Amino acid sequence: MSQQTYERLVETLGKRGGAAPAIKCPELYELLNELFTPEEAALASQMPMQPISAADLATETGRDRVEVEQLLDVMANKGLIISRDRHGVDLFTVQQMMPGIFEYQFMRGEVNDHCKRLAHLFDDFLDVVAKSFSEGATLPLFPFARVIPVEEEVTASVQIEPYDRVSHYIDTAEHVSVSTCYCRHHGDLLDQGCDKPKEVCLTFGPAAKFNDKRGFGRLISKEEARRILDLSEKEGLVHCSTNTGRYIDFICNCCSCHCFILRSIKHSGMPSAAATSGFIAMVSEEDCIGCEECVERCQMEALSMHGDVVERDAGRCIGCGICVSTCTTGAITMEPRDDRPVTPYDRKSLNDAMFASLGMRSNTG
Repeated sequence: MSQQTYERLVETLGKRGGAAPAIKCPELYELLNELFTPEEAALASQMPMQPISAADLATETGRDRVEVEQLLDVMANKGLIISRDRHGVDLFTVQQMMPGIFEYQFMRGEVNDHCKRLAHLFDDFLDVVAKSFSEGATLPLFPFARVIPVEEEVTASVQIEPYDRVSHYIDTAEHVSVSTCYCRHHGDLLDQGCDKPKEVCLTFGPAAKFNDKRGFGRLISKEEARRILDLSEKEGLVHCSTNTGRYIDFICNCCSCHCFILRSIKHSGMPSAAATSGFIAMVSEEDCIGCEECVERCQMEALSMHGDVVERDAGRCIGCGICVSTCTTGAITMEPRDDRPVTPYDRKSLNDAMFASLGMRSNTG
């Protein structure tokens, strides 16, 4: 019966979509056994796609309300589900595998035996996911994530939409929180760390309140959020977020050595299928002095030396703008892509687009 419970949980997680699909494999079952108790797995597998209150969930499942409230509270503290306050009532939703459950296991920056075991279990599962991609597994052609360019580096004459401005999301957010970079902390737990800053991952709106309440992050001022972005850009980190325009829940300041999305792009050389901004780097050979600083900063290896000047590989450029900020002669600029991707309005529109690219119908209603 316990195995059937976890099989139902995998089916529930599979309907959530996300960047890493819930592939049925021994590695995922071992991971879920570490994350969920059988009681938690059973309740999570019964939760609907839409947010639901503890009282309504108890009624729908025929369970005792107090028991349901206790299980939901524990799962929220573990980052397996999220909650949002709607008119004084907490509504709960099961997280996606990624982004979602994976990130929340490492956002606190904890170092203990449980976290180290989770790090290895996630590593094993993500290896299976990566292998399935390389072996031709059916993938959504519509990208789950997107890159937000370094705002100051977009050519002044170019019209830049609000959803391409990091400042827009900071200015309009009621709450902002910062957390440990889960990808780099995951690497640290595997003894595979790097020297990039870690307390740089930003969360916005209700998600920021949830993180602060549950200890996954701390609320910060908008001024501190801007300082964190400045530091991230100085360190050559890429702004990645969900591929939605109306709002975003987070901005990850990513490195290609640890970020699952950037690492996948770098190794596959297929940014259009994973994450790009609406811009692309353009190089002026006349202005390039061949200093190679941009080549060193580019995380996608989209820039290389061709004789004495820099050459850009359009197929590898994700339009992050990190190269522009280091160019002292203005030889590199950010220009709109000819095939500029359409940014979905919200999470439902994103899920619909991803499922449609697979020839399937979304389960998000």
